[in-house]
Amino acid sequence: MSVLARGIDNPRQVALAPNGTLYVAAAGKAGGSCAGPRRSPTCIGFSSKILAISPGGAKRTVASGLLSIGGQDGTFTVGADSVAIGPDGRVITAITSGTPRDVASAPRRARDQAGDLLRLLPRPLTDVASVDTFEFVHNSDGVRGDRNSDPYGVLALDGRDIVADAGANAILQVRGREVSLLAVDRGSGRRQRVPTSLALGPDGSIYVGELAEAFGTGGARVLKIPPQGGRLTVVATGFTAITGLDFGPDGSMYVTQLSTNLRSQSAPGAVTRVAPDGRRTTFAPRGLLFPQGAAVADNGDVYVSNLSVLPATTPRRSPFRRAGGEVVRISGL
Repeated sequence: MSVLARGIDNPRQVALAPNGTLYVAAAGKAGGSCAGPRRSPTCIGFSSKILAISPGGAKRTVASGLLSIGGQDGTFTVGADSVAIGPDGRVITAITSGTPRDVASAPRRARDQAGDLLRLLPRPLTDVASVDTFEFVHNSDGVRGDRNSDPYGVLALDGRDIVADAGANAILQVRGREVSLLAVDRGSGRRQRVPTSLALGPDGSIYVGELAEAFGTGGARVLKIPPQGGRLTVVATGFTAITGLDFGPDGSMYVTQLSTNLRSQSAPGAVTRVAPDGRRTTFAPRGLLFPQGAAVADNGDVYVSNLSVLPATTPRRSPFRRAGGEVVRISGL
């Protein structure tokens, strides 16, 4: 494992372009508009951005000024958590949201971005559709009193975009400006499945990875749905807090897991390769902490965000000891 780029505020999902450019969703480090408990206020800013990183590690900003929400120290911030590249070269992201009350009480600039699917390239930046509005109207998973939207994973396909709404437990399709339901990832009672990750499989199906923290260590699954939607089918089980999903050139599935033990904050994360015959190879070194996203190159190298819940740098005397968000390359998995 080697570091491709350091100093990224809360790096999340990643997408690899044919020319080798890696796009990274950076959720930012919140901002100065804070409210709530004095010791742990929630802060809002516009520090989230989408980065493009060259094969040599040079960074450039594709889009900035995006909504970012988190604590005063910039850890565990949410914002633009996803990025995807379409077959036509367009680059998209989706912005975090919350409940209708959360959105209504936010500053106007935050309300204007919250829950939106954005097209970043080709320019100009375009607001494609309001994803959270669909959840606020339909309550997709039917959980009473829980109209909650968190667009977290995106997939750009030919003529349409797919969104995994982690708050709604729903997989949505956006065609033009119309949002429709493809599938619901139902939990058990109040335990929610929380879909976070999307990938297009070799068979043309849409694959979905779950966070599923409520189901404990080993409780997350990979599922798939037909291209035009329908019933979710379980493909693989035994994962923990899935935060990234992609396929390699040989048809192997790569699954990024935020942790290998949800009861330990110091447990490493993991990337698991599931070969077409079902055999698994897991990479979980000590230095792989809170990884998110997955993008597989033609040569089999895997790119993931590491230390994905940290700002670009942390204080020397903090528990993280100056560590910061970064993107790493994993070879030989």
